[in-house]
Amino acid sequence: MLTGIGEDGQHPRMHDDDLARLFEASPSMFATSPLYGRLGAVVAADERLLAIAAEARPGQLPSNLLFAAVHYLLLRDPSHELAAWYRTAGAAREPQGDPGPAFTDFCLTRRADLVALMHDRLVQTNVVKRATVLRLGLALVARLTDEPVTLIEVGCSAGLLLRFDEYRYDLGGRTWGSPASPVEIRTRWQGAAQAPDLGPLPVIADRVGVDLHPVDVTDPDERLWLRALIWPENRAQADLQDAALRVVAADPPRTVTGDAVEVLPRLVAEVPGDTPVVVFHAATRLHVAADRRPRFDDAIKAVGRTHRLFHLSLEAAPDLGPVAFALRLRHGDGPERLVAVADGHAEWITDPADR
Repeated sequence: MLTGIGEDGQHPRMHDDDLARLFEASPSMFATSPLYGRLGAVVAADERLLAIAAEARPGQLPSNLLFAAVHYLLLRDPSHELAAWYRTAGAAREPQGDPGPAFTDFCLTRRADLVALMHDRLVQTNVVKRATVLRLGLALVARLTDEPVTLIEVGCSAGLLLRFDEYRYDLGGRTWGSPASPVEIRTRWQGAAQAPDLGPLPVIADRVGVDLHPVDVTDPDERLWLRALIWPENRAQADLQDAALRVVAADPPRTVTGDAVEVLPRLVAEVPGDTPVVVFHAATRLHVAADRRPRFDDAIKAVGRTHRLFHLSLEAAPDLGPVAFALRLRHGDGPERLVAVADGHAEWITDPADR
């Protein structure tokens, strides 16, 4: 679910010490995956495993990519003993003991396959519950304009969030959306006041996604990679993704392959000048190489030179908490507004005033 910025191979890979520290932080980064929390320490202490992780493409988080690559190979062939620690690979229950030796053996045995995946694949997680924050942001946009809008998602992956208006929602006991939808998104509201409205919404004149490698939702292997990106313990998230994939496969949204810096100007040039543009991205900017982020930001700001721009983002906000993501809205050249705070998977949302 990336933009492609920093993917030219020129950005240096993470230094060894930084890479080890990244894996040491796995218990907090993968807060809902005890398995990945344990395996992070295994990788951090083994130079051979760190060398495999270092093969990640620039701009990708090596920890997410390595764990997903291992998961993907186990889903394809669960014959290795490591599969016993993965319920998704058929384990009846998590075995007792240390998964480290089995994980190490698997990685060294399948090193060539893992390196190939690290070179070719992207971290493209489709967290369907993030559609709640997109809908919340669009409800605010509807209060600022009564015109139809063009929605552009940067880092769209399979485009599951672009079909946000085909899902039903439950936030803090209040419901919105299509009652008949097979995709039901339940998100906890942790604010002191009543949960905010998720409607009405602006009319969507057009919608399009941008990604380095848009995922073909009709391709079983691509869908398997999306499953591998979900942490093994997160079965509910995987079931929700499967339901959303079925909905989107029936009518896939338009997606464009390429770097957002290059693609955005072309897409915006197709939008009538009197149509506002909503640019949205979720957990995308953190995957952009740090020295290329100014170009990413400038590409979005440039939309406002020719169109009325609403910039919606859901990105990591460590200043608000260790697992906090901030939903922000900027209208044109106005000040950026902190709309809500959520965890990275949008399991909960709260009012910024309650942080």
